[in-house]
Amino acid sequence: MKHSSSARNQYLATFCVNLLSINYGFACGWTSPSFALLQSVDTPLSSGPITTEEGSWIGASICVGGLFGTLISGWMSERYGRKLTACLASIPQILSWIMVIVADNAYYLMAMRFLGGFSGGVCFMVIPTFIAEISEDRIRGMLASTLVLSCNFGILLVYILGNYLPYATIPWIMLLFPIAFIASFSFIPDTPFYLMRKNDFARSENALRFFRGYCTDTQQVSNEFKLELVKLQDTFSDEKQSIPQDEITWADLSSRHARKAFLIGICLMAFNQFCGCFAMLNYTASVFAESGSSLTANMSAIVIGTIQMFGSYFSTVLVERAGRKLLLIVSGAGIAIGLAIFAAFSYIKSIGHDVTAYNWLPLVCFSTVIFVASLGVLTLPFVVLAEIMPQKIKGLSVTVCMTMLWIFAFAAIKYFSFLFEVLGMHGTLFLFSSCSLAGTLFVAFFVPETKGKSLESIAKIMS
Repeated sequence: MKHSSSARNQYLATFCVNLLSINYGFACGWTSPSFALLQSVDTPLSSGPITTEEGSWIGASICVGGLFGTLISGWMSERYGRKLTACLASIPQILSWIMVIVADNAYYLMAMRFLGGFSGGVCFMVIPTFIAEISEDRIRGMLASTLVLSCNFGILLVYILGNYLPYATIPWIMLLFPIAFIASFSFIPDTPFYLMRKNDFARSENALRFFRGYCTDTQQVSNEFKLELVKLQDTFSDEKQSIPQDEITWADLSSRHARKAFLIGICLMAFNQFCGCFAMLNYTASVFAESGSSLTANMSAIVIGTIQMFGSYFSTVLVERAGRKLLLIVSGAGIAIGLAIFAAFSYIKSIGHDVTAYNWLPLVCFSTVIFVASLGVLTLPFVVLAEIMPQKIKGLSVTVCMTMLWIFAFAAIKYFSFLFEVLGMHGTLFLFSSCSLAGTLFVAFFVPETKGKSLESIAKIMS
């Protein structure tokens, strides 16, 4: 049947667009193997080693860039299309690695992280929407979850390259990926949803033919394809009766569907950041040192990057079988339990008890938490976000939610170290565990299951 050929083109488009998120993963993970060298007397910067304050701003700059990328790409994706906006992200990616090549002080590296974050803002805005709008219902969740999988692949790859290759060689390799994206993605059409909304019926039908595996305009289509095309046309028919197509009214923003989607979206973004995993990943070396591990900082990062990869891979495999909601609940509950055990260990150690026999526990807890987090909380909020938002205000609503994500992420990178000083490791871990438990309960009671449902069916559930 058509399933194999249609899925082939959807897989191809997903692979091409995820070259962007792989490169964003490079930008995220680049600091881990590079900071030790940049802060040493052997630093490649002519201005000398970077200070702790400069290092914190290099780290946090990615979130500032992500915020700007989100705001600009949200507007661009609605006005100029998902494809052109995705192509926009490749430009700062290329510039960011050029910044590393020519850098002679910390400000170049802050600019590099800002540009990398800008591209990340575009990725997390456009890629979930692009994939949700080209995919068949039966594989939409699986394809959408590849965003974080490919990002984690980029992080792991740059950890490995940073451990084995010279500092100056890495940016030249990284430059190949945005160039490969431009070369491959130029042959992929924009989404049928966007083209139909712009009243370009012919191109919309041709795009749908491509993503459903019909190679020529004259090839006989199935009844299933015809029904999908009619539904696509009907989705926007009501908008064209009395309201200009691009005009968003207060009624659109205050509808039950919109209010519920905004609440779920912002809470999932908070869950994603304040479960503690993002902050924990910034203290990988410290956690492994506490566990008594003999691994170096770089090898520790590679271990954690590998665990993330496995977790996000299993999320991709299971998302269309177990469903989004169940994976989010299992993931959140696993994080809460793992962090609570880790916190108890840290507290017992802090009050002077001998825990030498249990020094393996922090390593096991940390690894388990990262794995279960990658299974759901770190991967699936973006899938759900792209599915639950009303189609007419999707660009604006996703922009708002992703803006909140970058604000939360900035707080996580810049200020969570303060919590470790004030509350201690055990207090901070208990706080993360409590946030994870709260997020899990929120998902259980308020987030609908979207597995296998069409976007029209999801809209009815949300209303």
